[in-house]
Amino acid sequence: MDNPYLKTQVEIASPVERVLMLYDKAILLLKDASEAIDEGDIVRKANDIARADKIIRVLNASLDMEQGGEVAESLKRFYDHILDMLILANGKNDKELLSTAIEMLETVKSAWEEIK
Repeated sequence: MDNPYLKTQVEIASPVERVLMLYDKAILLLKDASEAIDEGDIVRKANDIARADKIIRVLNASLDMEQGGEVAESLKRFYDHILDMLILANGKNDKELLSTAIEMLETVKSAWEEIK
């Protein structure tokens, strides 16, 4: 992490705040990918989707399936579905799928914000 301010921000954040930061970044990347499709910048689109994919995979891998019970199972299915959508959106340059993924992430993010 090259940005010392961001590094400090992440280090002092609570676990829920870290999750929110990851959601924010994934959403931002997917919005940028959609804009890249509009601009015909397929390389940027693919890179943005790949970075968002990596974030979703981190969120998915961080689930505690033993302690998390039904909530963890639901989030795993949710993340798996988002990952499938990103693969399709990337392959088809599908802005509508990206938009749906963004809306879904924003909805779940708002639930995390209520926990905070």
